[in-house]
Amino acid sequence: MIKQRMFAAVGTSSVVVSSGLLAWQMYNVKQTQTEINDLKEKLTLQQQRNQLNEISQEREGVSQYIKVPRRRLDSDRSQSSSLDQFDEIRPRSFTSPSMEQPEGLKDFLPRHLRKPFRLLNQANSGEYEQHLTAVRELSKLSLTDAEYSQIAQSSDCRTAVGLARTNNVDLRFFLRPAPLPPGADGKEMISLMRDILTTLPGAGSKELHQCIQYFTATALDQYLANAEEEVMDSDLTYEFHRESHHIHSIPRPRISQETLLEHCLQAILSHSTVEEQCAILLASPTLPLFSRIIAAHPDNARIKSLIGKIISNFSLHAPMHQAIFKAGWVGILAAWKQHPNLLVSLPATKALSNMDQEFGQHTYRPGIYLLLPNDRHVQHKNNLSNWGVDVVFIHGLLGGVFYTWRQQDAGNTHELSDDQVSEEDYSFCWPRDWLAEDSNHVRVIGCDFDSYLSQWGGSCPTQSFEHQSLEERSEDMLKKLQAAGVGQRPTVFVGHSMGGLIIKKMLVNAQNSEDESKKKFAENTKGVVFYSTPHKGSEVAKLNMVTKYFFSPSVEVQELHPDHPPLLELNNTFKSFVEKFKTKVISFGETLPTPHMGVNVSFVPPESSDPGVGDFYQVPFNHMDICKPSSKKSILFRKFYNLLWDTVDEATPHI
Repeated sequence: MIKQRMFAAVGTSSVVVSSGLLAWQMYNVKQTQTEINDLKEKLTLQQQRNQLNEISQEREGVSQYIKVPRRRLDSDRSQSSSLDQFDEIRPRSFTSPSMEQPEGLKDFLPRHLRKPFRLLNQANSGEYEQHLTAVRELSKLSLTDAEYSQIAQSSDCRTAVGLARTNNVDLRFFLRPAPLPPGADGKEMISLMRDILTTLPGAGSKELHQCIQYFTATALDQYLANAEEEVMDSDLTYEFHRESHHIHSIPRPRISQETLLEHCLQAILSHSTVEEQCAILLASPTLPLFSRIIAAHPDNARIKSLIGKIISNFSLHAPMHQAIFKAGWVGILAAWKQHPNLLVSLPATKALSNMDQEFGQHTYRPGIYLLLPNDRHVQHKNNLSNWGVDVVFIHGLLGGVFYTWRQQDAGNTHELSDDQVSEEDYSFCWPRDWLAEDSNHVRVIGCDFDSYLSQWGGSCPTQSFEHQSLEERSEDMLKKLQAAGVGQRPTVFVGHSMGGLIIKKMLVNAQNSEDESKKKFAENTKGVVFYSTPHKGSEVAKLNMVTKYFFSPSVEVQELHPDHPPLLELNNTFKSFVEKFKTKVISFGETLPTPHMGVNVSFVPPESSDPGVGDFYQVPFNHMDICKPSSKKSILFRKFYNLLWDTVDEATPHI
C-alpha cells in the first residue's frame, strides 16, 4: 500500500516537472519570437534611416529617383487626386512609428521633397492632361540647387521640353551641354567644322539641290581653305607663308573666325532641310561643337540664329529629339527662347515647339515661325475652354519675318542693327509685341520665304529654294501652314506686296481643291489685309529695261507685269471667293515713291493696289514703309486690329 502511494506521488511529480519544463520552453520560444520581431522592426527603421541618409548625401549631377513601390503610389493616388495632397500631411516620426497605419510614401520621403518628385513622376509618366498639369505646377516651384539638379537628371525629354516652353522657367531645371567626344575636344573649331562638312555629300551629288552644293563648296573651297594658311613672319609691307614660302603683299584680306563659322553654318543649314542629311549631322559631333561655338562667341546673334534654325530643322523629325535632349540643347533653347533678340528667340521657340509635337500637335517647318503665344499652356484647341483665332503674316519682295514687320523708323536708326531687341518706344516686330496681351485667344504666325528682287550674282536662297513661281510658292506655303494647324479655326491673313498674291492664290486653290482639309482652310478665312499688293501687276517687272546692269528680274518679278492675264484672272476669282464666304477685306495703297539703288520707284500704283472689293485706303507711305505703322494709333494698325477683334468676337463661344 505504501509502495503504491509512493509510485503515485512520483508519477504526479514527474507530470508536474514535465509540465513545468514544457511551459518554460514555450515561454523561451515566445520570448525569442518577440525579440526577433523587435529586431526586425529595428532593422526596418535602420534601413529607412540609411535610405534617407543616402538621399540627403546624394552627390550633385548623379541621376536620382526615389524608388517607390507601385502599390504605394497607387494607394496614395486612390486617397486623393490632388497633386498637393502631401503638403497637408504632417510626417510621422521615425523614432516612434505608428504600426497601426499602413506604410505610404509619406512614411520615408522628406516633406520638402514630396511635391517636386511627385510632380516629376506624373510629368514623366502621366497621361495628356496629367502631364500638362504636372509640368505647369512643377515650373512654379522654388527649389534648391541640389533639387533642380536632381530633377534635371531625372526628367525625360517631354518633361524637359514642356518646362522649356513655359514662360519664365528657371534654367536650372535643365541639363548642361554635353562635351565634345574624346579625340575631338582638342581640335580647333574650324577643323571640326571642316570634318563635319566633308562627311556630307558635296559638289556633283545628284541627290542634292544645286544650292546645297553651292553653299557647301563655298564654305569648303573659298573660306576654310584660306583659313588653313598660317602667317609666321610679317613686317609693314609683306607677309610670309610658312608652307608655300610665298610672299603676300599687304593689304591682304583676312577672314575672321566668326565669318568663317557663319559661312559653314550657312552650308549646314542648307543640308538640314534634307532629313537624311540631318541624320548624318547628328551622327557627327555637331551639337557639342555648336555648344562650343556659342561659348566662344556668346554675343554673336547671327551665329545663334543660324544654329537655332538648324536645330529647328532637326526637331521636325521625332527620332532626333532624344539626340537634341541628351546633348543638353533643351536648356540652351530655353534660354534663347527668353532672349530679347528676335534673331535668337524665334528659331529657338520654333525648335522647342517642334520637339513638343505630342502636346503642341503642330509642326513649324522651314520659314514658318510661331510669334505668339510664348507659353506652351496656351494651346488654342478651339474648345469652350481653349479657343482662339489665327493671324498669319506673309511678307513680300525684299522682305522677311525679321525685317518686314518692324515699326516705322523715320530716321533709319535701326535699319542695319543685328540687335533686334524691341524697346519701349520701338518694336522690331509689331505683330508680336503689340498683340502679346491678346495671345490667350490669338495665335500669331510669321512666314518667311526667300524672295529675291534679282538673281544677279548667282546667290541661292537657303530655305524653300526650289519654289520660285507664284503657283509653287503658294502651294508650298499652304502645305506648311496646314502642318502648323492653320485652317482648323477662324483665320486672318495679312500680306505685304507679293505676300498678298500668295494669300489669294492659296485661298483660291484651297477652295477649288477636293481635299476637305483645304476646303476648310478656305472656309475658315474670315479676313484679309493687303499692304500695297500688286493685284493688277507692278512696274517693278520693267526695271531691267532701264537698269539692266543692276537688275535681272527673278521668276516672281517676271509674273508681275502690269495687267498680266494670270494676275487679272486671279483677282476676279478672289472677288468671287470673298462674295461666297463673306470674307472681310482691307487694302492699303502707297502714294509715295520708294528709293532703291539710287532710283525712285513706284512699285505699286494705286489702281493696282485696289482689288476692287472691301475697303481701300490710300496712305502717304512708300512701298517699304506701308506695312510699318508708327504706333498703335496709326491707321495701318487700327484698321487691322479692328478686323481682328471683329473676328475674335465672332469666334467667342457663347455659353
